[in-house]
Amino acid sequence: MTAYSLRWRIVWPLLAVLALVLIAVTAGVFFHLMTIITNSRSVDESVLPFVAESIERDDTGALRISPTPELARIQRESPDLWFVVLAADGSEIRYGTVPGDLQAIATRLDSVLDSDIRATGDSPLTSMISRVTSPVGEIRIMFGGRLQTESFAVMLLDRMKIIYLPFLSFTLIAAFLAVPILVKRALAGLSRTTTIAASIDIDRRGQRLPLDDVPEELLPLVTAINAALERLDHGYTQQRRFLADAAHELRTPIAILQTNLEAMPDGRQQQKLLNDVGRLANTAEQLLDLHRMDNGMQRMEEVDLVQICKSVAGDLAPNAIAAGYEISFSADCDRVPAHGDAGALERAVANLVRNAIEHGGGAGSIQVIVSPPNIIAVRDEGPGIPADQREEVFEPFYRAAPKRSGAGLGLNLVKQIVQRHGGEVSIVPSDRGAHFRINL
Repeated sequence: MTAYSLRWRIVWPLLAVLALVLIAVTAGVFFHLMTIITNSRSVDESVLPFVAESIERDDTGALRISPTPELARIQRESPDLWFVVLAADGSEIRYGTVPGDLQAIATRLDSVLDSDIRATGDSPLTSMISRVTSPVGEIRIMFGGRLQTESFAVMLLDRMKIIYLPFLSFTLIAAFLAVPILVKRALAGLSRTTTIAASIDIDRRGQRLPLDDVPEELLPLVTAINAALERLDHGYTQQRRFLADAAHELRTPIAILQTNLEAMPDGRQQQKLLNDVGRLANTAEQLLDLHRMDNGMQRMEEVDLVQICKSVAGDLAPNAIAAGYEISFSADCDRVPAHGDAGALERAVANLVRNAIEHGGGAGSIQVIVSPPNIIAVRDEGPGIPADQREEVFEPFYRAAPKRSGAGLGLNLVKQIVQRHGGEVSIVPSDRGAHFRINL
């Protein structure tokens, strides 16, 4: 399945629509101008700079025309060309014949800033007044007699290109930068909901996704997810309660069975049955430990790791010796203080020692070591754990050797206890045996 970005799926259509709207509006403006303005020709504005460059003053300060090659070419091509030049000091110079109907305007040129007169057909009244800069300063030029070769429509398109293309580019760039930010802000509530969803795990049950700031279109999805979480929590609670009740109910018959077996005559069969009952009792106790973990650790206080590990090693020494091991305890100092639940930490270390007894090969030594800062190590000299299974062995109900006894809960219980203390349990690579290390 290929994932896609919701934000960009919104942004690209918006940008496309915006571009189409701009193009449509521009086309509409163009055709509107075509309907309200006659499709006539205007004078050729390219004449203006050539006229301005040809204006200079003689020795007396009067204006005179010194045609540049370009102006001379235009004069030859357009015999009807005429223009009136008015300087800032009021001096004036004329070229060609000004149409009679425009004489009144030409004599009052100082009163007109700009104009664009378009007459019908080839009427000589078509003219223009414009202000330009010349060698003698700013001047006003009124001229006519040379028309544009293009129609008004072509000229309008050419002018719109100069204005429209930069405007379109600027608008699209601004939209490309602004729209993603606006869409991101609009989806900010969904991003916060995603962050909360990512934080939900087995140890934070009961948490639900907030419905605030969620887009209306996604509200049914978030509501459905909350309903699913509710069902999962309910099912998980029922399962845990069943396991705890079953384990609790098994303790009494297991104790009675163990008492009856101990009353049997000594022998290999009795010992085998006692070992099996012991494993059954250990599994029931581990299930109860998981239930206790779900209810939280209520006795978090300062504990001594040296005393805890020494007590575990002493309690399990008979089991280790009976299974064919030598068990030892060592500490780098007399006391290693830590903050935690003494009972939970004791169960974690005990599970590591039982794991060593169960899977250590029935020979060699088991070492329980405490060292600062807050490190507990349990080693054996058995076959060890393959490198590709060192993470999986901490999963519930996983067993490195499926045919061996045990429910596969012990190491998972160790991992949960250590994690709730803010620590980490790991398997240290070793040439011989398994080496578990708890770092609180």
